[in-house]
Formats: sequence, structure tokens, C-alpha cells
Amino acid sequence: MSMWFMNEDREAVLQTTREFVEKEVAPRALEIDASDEFPTDLLKRAGELGLLAITVPEADGGLGMDQTTHALVLEEIAKTSPVLTVAMGAHTLLAGGLLQMLGTPEQKETYLKPAAMGEIILACGSTEAVGGDDQAEFTTRAVREGDEWVLNGGKVLISNIGAADVYIIIAVTADKPDPVTKTGLSAFIVPAGTPGLGIGQPEHKLGWHGSATGSISFSQCRVPAANLLGPQDGALQAMFVSATAEFLSCGPVSLGIAEGAYEMARAYSMERIQMGQTQFDRFQVTRHKLVKMYTAIESLRGLVYSTYAQRDAGELELARGRLLKVEGARVSEEVARDAIQIMGGVGVIRETGVERFWRDAKVMAIGGASAEALTEAVSQMMRRAMI
Repeated sequence: MSMWFMNEDREAVLQTTREFVEKEVAPRALEIDASDEFPTDLLKRAGELGLLAITVPEADGGLGMDQTTHALVLEEIAKTSPVLTVAMGAHTLLAGGLLQMLGTPEQKETYLKPAAMGEIILACGSTEAVGGDDQAEFTTRAVREGDEWVLNGGKVLISNIGAADVYIIIAVTADKPDPVTKTGLSAFIVPAGTPGLGIGQPEHKLGWHGSATGSISFSQCRVPAANLLGPQDGALQAMFVSATAEFLSCGPVSLGIAEGAYEMARAYSMERIQMGQTQFDRFQVTRHKLVKMYTAIESLRGLVYSTYAQRDAGELELARGRLLKVEGARVSEEVARDAIQIMGGVGVIRETGVERFWRDAKVMAIGGASAEALTEAVSQMMRRAMI
């Protein structure tokens, strides 16, 4: 069934993605979830296929395509391996987004081009224990000493740690950051292996197994002055844009999670025989639950792709972008929960593969920014008549 937002170019990219998922991602999905190992080879393979370069300008080594095409790629991969899209988001949208917005031509040549092709892996270090949005209380600082910047402090819950070749780090460079004027924070390029950069062990989480999410630290970590990314004290506005891109991406990823769980439950209900009939034919409650799941998925699809259409038309979509994460987390968790319920005892067995969709959906409501925090942000936009 062709959707209103499809066209020939998007269909071609989607076909490449489907083949990648079918041949290379699907056979590994359960293994990655069980081992909790970062899928380095799959992320780099996605780069080889151009899937990390969708929205990167052609001049910077990318495909120069639109946000909707990128959303289609994320949705398709998330139907099978949500955690791979988490790694892609940290690499492409957060770290890559800051490089794309703030990088000099030399920095883009050195870091963005190889990242777009999957030759190097990026991570973005922003979040601190005080909370992701409370930048005024950040304690990681960078001080200029001659031709170097010296970083001290730490970050928590950072994805792609250990696997990353380059870290884009947000640090305080003013006496006091000012969230109103969005000044006081700067971005820095810190290659892996830089003396003073400490990489922690990935946390053992409910979901997103394989995302390599954990802490990093800085102890007299020195980088050249040329590794300042963008203007001194001027990283916050770019962070706001890159964070919005991440929130937007949670819509198609959540859509893919819901679709993956729904398809498993639907197929199971039509194969499972109970009292001489399939579960689907025997029990009205199963049929109605599947209709409810399908309705939620299609409603989310409408919200996702209408929002992305506006984004491609030039709108920032600050409110609806955040709602994609809020609504996406709700729908994907509810659909995955109902899928487990339909499959019964089989649904809670890890080797079956459906329960991991629920675990990944649950983390979606928290990781990157909680659904509650984003709901409050949207309410403040409402108060200011922004929506």
C-alpha cells in the first residue's frame, strides 16, 4: 500500500533499507539484544549503504535528501532492531547534527564526511546528572590555556561510548551559562584515546540492549584550540535544534517498534490453534485487541509523517516534534504490551523476540528526555501561544 508521502526516490532508499534489514539486521537482532554488544559492524554497514548520510548535504559527503526519507529508514530498521536506530540517532542526529551546523569546512572534511560514510563512529556527550535540560547547573568545564582547551568533569547516560571514534562534548566555557540568552556552553571535538578522557562501562538496562550507554569523564583532558566546534559560548542554540531532530526521530522509531510487535502478534494469532480454531477466529477479544493496535499505529503514522512534511517545508516543529516522542513512546509501549498479552506465555520468552519491543518502548519514554519533561515543554509553548 503506497502512502501519500512516498515518491520514487524515497521508495528506492526504502528498498535498500529493507534488503539491509532482511539480510543483515534481522539475523542478528535477537543476538544483539541477548549479548548487549554494540552493533559496530551494522552501524558501519549502514554508512556504506548511505543510510547515515540521508540528510547530510552532498558537499559534506551525504545524499542531500530530506527528513522524511530519513524517518522512513529509521521506521524500517526499528521494526526489527530498535537499538540500531538508537546508535544511528546518537551518531547522525546529535553528534553529526552539531558537526553539520557548527563545523568549519576543515572539521566537516575530517569528521563529518567519514561519519556519513560509516568510516568513523560518533557520540555526543551532553547529559549530566543534574538533568539534560538543566544546562545552567552543568559542571563539565573547558578552560582555554594557550593553544589548548582543558576539559574537566563528566557526563552520564551517553550512547555509543567505547565504540565511538570521536566524541562531541558540551562544556561550560562562561562564568555562568544563561538559558535565556542560550550562551555559556561550547562544543568540542574530542577524539577517542585523548589523554584525560575516561570511558566507563555501559550500563545494564531494561531495554536498548547494545546501545553502549554509560558515563564518560574528563580529567585535565586537553584538545587543540582548533577542536572548538562553533563559536565559543554559542553551542546551546545548535543543541536545541539537534535535540529537536532527536525527538522527531523517536516518532518513526516508535512507529517501527509498534509495527514489529503488532506483526508478530497478528501472525501468531492466525497460526495458534485453540479448540480447533485459530486464536484469531476463536476469540473476539484477540481480534478487537488487534484492531485497537492497528488503529493506534495508523494514527501515529499520520502524526509522524504530517509532522515530517512540515519539517521538510521549513518549519522547526518544536511542539509536534516533542509530541512525536511522547505519543510514540505511549503507542509503542501499549502495542508491544498487547502483543505480549496476545501471545501469552510465548510472549514473555526472550527467544521469541516480542517482549524486547516492550522493553525498548519503555526506555523510549525516558531516554533522551522523559515523556513528562517533554509534555511540560509543550505546555509552556502553549502558554506562550507558540501552538
